[in-house]
Amino acid sequence: MKNVNYIFLFISIVLFSCKSEVPEKVEEASVEKQEIAAPKTENIQKIECYTYLKKKDTIYMALRIKDDSIVEGDLSYSLFEKDQNKGNIRGRISNDSLFASYQYTSEGKVSEREVFFLKSSDGFVEGFTETEESTGKTSFRNKDFKLNYSYTLKRTDCR
Repeated sequence: MKNVNYIFLFISIVLFSCKSEVPEKVEEASVEKQEIAAPKTENIQKIECYTYLKKKDTIYMALRIKDDSIVEGDLSYSLFEKDQNKGNIRGRISNDSLFASYQYTSEGKVSEREVFFLKSSDGFVEGFTETEESTGKTSFRNKDFKLNYSYTLKRTDCR
């Protein structure tokens, strides 16, 4: 009878110790899954979209504006009887001025150029100035921008 009690006690201890280890392992596994599944935040304040649409011309710009005025987004030009181009912009908003680098594809060729937009009460107006090309990138030669108000991009719903 003593052997039966010892065997029963031994089996109880083994089962008890196994049960106490199982929740720890399950808990550790669930913690790892939570860490992996946690999304990374990019500190994006807002997303804004702007469109110019007149007759057969379309310009579309989607901006993701981060905390420190850093901007990333998409920009596309589809102007009648001109090569369509689509790409990404990355830059900075300072006061009402958006300076960005625009990397785009047109006719199967990847190019890069600087872009400037001035924020107006209606949206954004693109500014143009003299440019120069160096190492495959078109850059502004000076900051004497001429604004083309006929191409005002107005705030719109994002696509």
